[in-house]
Amino acid sequence: MIRYFILTSCMIMLSQTTPRAVAQDRTSVPAGKAAPVVEVPKIQKTTLANGLSVWLVEHHELPLIAMNLVIQAGSDHDPLNQPGLASMTADVLDEGTKTRDAIRISDEIEGIGADLGVSSGTDGSFVTLRSLTKHLDVALEVFADVIVNPVFPQTEFDRLKDQQLTSLMQQKDRPTSIANNAYANILYSTDHPYGTNSSGTPASIGSMTREDLVKFYDTYYRPNNATLIVVGDISLTAIAAKLDKALSGWTPGEVPPLTIPAPPAITARRVYLIDKPGAAQSEVRIGYPALARSTPDFFPVYVMNRMLGGQFTSRINLNLREKHGFTYGARSSFDFRKGVGPFTASSGIVTDKTDSALVEFLYEIDNMREKGMTEEELAYVKKGLIGNFALNFETPAQLAGMMQNIILYGLPDDYYSTYLQNIESVTTGDVLRVSKKYLDSSKMAVVVVGDLATIRPGIESAALGEISLADTDGNPVP
Repeated sequence: MIRYFILTSCMIMLSQTTPRAVAQDRTSVPAGKAAPVVEVPKIQKTTLANGLSVWLVEHHELPLIAMNLVIQAGSDHDPLNQPGLASMTADVLDEGTKTRDAIRISDEIEGIGADLGVSSGTDGSFVTLRSLTKHLDVALEVFADVIVNPVFPQTEFDRLKDQQLTSLMQQKDRPTSIANNAYANILYSTDHPYGTNSSGTPASIGSMTREDLVKFYDTYYRPNNATLIVVGDISLTAIAAKLDKALSGWTPGEVPPLTIPAPPAITARRVYLIDKPGAAQSEVRIGYPALARSTPDFFPVYVMNRMLGGQFTSRINLNLREKHGFTYGARSSFDFRKGVGPFTASSGIVTDKTDSALVEFLYEIDNMREKGMTEEELAYVKKGLIGNFALNFETPAQLAGMMQNIILYGLPDDYYSTYLQNIESVTTGDVLRVSKKYLDSSKMAVVVVGDLATIRPGIESAALGEISLADTDGNPVP
């Protein structure tokens, strides 16, 4: 009785002191807010005495420095008969200098809690440094030494070469790697820089010499073919003085121009089957050479693909995974590169549902092309893109990575300042227009790696296009 009285008294007091809720109109959807204006940190620029362009964003929240050296030469610069050269050059670059061997480089960097990395991608090669501000002088000395004075030691090259050959042999037994490599060859052919494995082939790596790496470095690792991004707790004047001294031995040179050729056109859908006997699932790749990063349609295409196959709640994934249970995950993407990169829809599919999954993939692509997106879908995609945008600018390393895109693809300096407005301005009409323009499945290649004895009859019955057999490299099988 006492507990009931106390509880009742409290409820009465609350009812007397709590303001009455304002009546809301629930008959219509509330109007959304405009995309926020994002104030991206100012980019400061200077040029060193050797011609190296330096971009700085001051970031004083933490005593950290992030550096990204962007070399405008990636696997797109590999000679057609030497795929893997850019990748191997990057791998060996930090394995020894005129005064430091690989162990000393590692010990000096780890001893101050810094991180030094070298990598290569399709569109460029990169040397990165992460350091505490108080250790910058020591870290920068090693960073500069690796860039200016690499010797590509024969012993380290031989070790990494053997390691790469082993990796390439392993790729031959992995359906995912087989599908990716064969798909690139089928779309572009080995006469195009996008048609070969950027890691190389057994033949190209096997015949590669240390002198090939030195030549690639001497040709493309030049300050006038690079930009250094610096983000962190330092001023432009201070970092420029340090860099001028550290990189004084790095000299400019003549860099041959590169024109990435147009890819071969696909005039009709064709299904390419690659046999992997006993495979528990089939690896599927569907697509064609689609767009370069320079396209003015980037934003509507990007928004459209988010709903098609670019997020977990995309149409493709909800269909193939959630509705039918054909896969653990299915997706699509436009790989925007300096040249015309591919559109790809992909997944690993349970073997006995391969033909059904192909039908559903093509249904979703064709449905987007014919109908586009609804207003509700468009609003949902925009909300996700806008809501997550700020997460890309939390650390110096993230800021450096975002600026790297501006440099690689020649984007305007205010690209990220206007990014959300460009997303917000996409309409359902824009989505329908680019869907009709870029999602013609009748001119796509369908590549399937799987157990042909099991999957071929169903694929033939589905009548998706003319069928060809290919080997694990994507070359025709008689």
